[in-house]
Amino acid sequence: MRKTILILLCLITSIGWAQERERTMIHIEHASQFRKVANSDAVRLVGDVHIRHDSTHFYCDSAYYYEKKNSFDAFQNVHINVNDSIDMYSRTMRYDGDRRFAEFFDDVRMNDDSTELLTDYMTYDRDEHLASYPHYGVTTRGDKQLISKLGFYRDDLKEFRFFNMVKVISPKYQMYTDTLYYNTRIEKMWFQGHTTIVNEENRMEGTHGYYLTERDLAYLDENPVFYNKTQELVADSMLYDRQRGFAKAMNDIQMIDTSYKVILRGEYAEVWEKIGFSFATNKAYGIYYDGGDSLYIASDTMFYHFKTELNQEEKIIGRRHVRFYKSDMQGQCDTMTYDMADSTIRMRVKPILWTSDSQMTGDVIDIKVANHTIDSLFQKGNAFIINKDSIEGYNQIFGKEMVSRFRNGNLDHVNVNEDAKVISWLREDDGSLIGINKSSSKDMKILMKDNEITLIKYFQNIDETLYPEKDIKESERYLDGFIWREEERPKDKDGIFGMESEKLKMENNN
Repeated sequence: MRKTILILLCLITSIGWAQERERTMIHIEHASQFRKVANSDAVRLVGDVHIRHDSTHFYCDSAYYYEKKNSFDAFQNVHINVNDSIDMYSRTMRYDGDRRFAEFFDDVRMNDDSTELLTDYMTYDRDEHLASYPHYGVTTRGDKQLISKLGFYRDDLKEFRFFNMVKVISPKYQMYTDTLYYNTRIEKMWFQGHTTIVNEENRMEGTHGYYLTERDLAYLDENPVFYNKTQELVADSMLYDRQRGFAKAMNDIQMIDTSYKVILRGEYAEVWEKIGFSFATNKAYGIYYDGGDSLYIASDTMFYHFKTELNQEEKIIGRRHVRFYKSDMQGQCDTMTYDMADSTIRMRVKPILWTSDSQMTGDVIDIKVANHTIDSLFQKGNAFIINKDSIEGYNQIFGKEMVSRFRNGNLDHVNVNEDAKVISWLREDDGSLIGINKSSSKDMKILMKDNEITLIKYFQNIDETLYPEKDIKESERYLDGFIWREEERPKDKDGIFGMESEKLKMENNN
């Protein structure tokens, strides 16, 4: 059925051409024997047959020539040479000179430059420069094979069109698709329909795109997906350079690393497989989902370093306007690095961290994570801890450097080094206020329970005064540099996208 449809299509096109051009006759250039066929207008040609029609030459072992119909049938070792550039071979062939149309049967082979096509049945329309096969064909060019059930070749454009279960097989990759166009002049393939490109290291899937064969460069759009052994990259469109191990993705991007439990999202991303580096930007955020409590990070640009032969580090980096959320801690800064090897979060440039009811600031903040929760905290340079009192006021700790230990996500004790200062609200068990304590010393060790100061140990240059609430002015209840910034704190994972999202959420809730 497919063969019949293909012939009808070619016939319709050829009839239009035949009506427009002048009829030219077939010429017998050579044959060893000429035999008139009885009761027929056919002439049998035998031995070294050479037939010419215009500039096209035909060769075979034998043929039946029909002068009135301006056609012939060729048998055994059939060979056509078209314009000194294309050669076609088969066991048998039927040629119509008026339509300039040929049909090839059995062991069909076409050669054009370094391209070879093999099939069992093929037609060739000289006017359209179009070779077609309706059932199954294998095209070989260089180190790759292209296989399909239906195919066309325009020899003037040097372009193939393959349809239905198309496969491209090469030592570097394999491609599977529904429709493929291949221009051998510029070495470019276009594909449509569900397409898979795979090799030993990775796999790409998409429904539309192109492949530059000499550069090993693929472009996909319409829901492309890129996979390697541990990563998955999804986007609206994607470009992959196999030689450099480089992938670029655009719009609605998600990269998942199942080995290190990392997700990156944004509107633009790049992945460098060989050096173990990737980044996402434009509405970028990352998720570290190891364990039950995920860490959500948003910033202008998210970087991810993963382990390869050239890179032995795994870390997530947020740059510019960083905000993060985890159930037991939240924060913001300009630059944040999460080193997975030592489970340390490093916050730089105006960092601020919230844990439970506490707010921590400093020039530098390092957070040590153990068993998926905060274990210890290092603050350096204008280190400040503020904790809101259970009723009113704020407990405050200041020093040049602090090291804090946590228990079950709450502050357990704090070591304050150099220029230590404390303001604490002391209360009875029933909550009544004893007084406001102001103290300072060179160093301190502060013990805490339920986020309240229970004991302070002072070291050198000790100064301590307990004031009744009525005897201390409002301005004296705060250490220098005090700023309570609770309104900036991300309230949930959606809060990492900034104050505007927090305000919008509050308005919607109201």
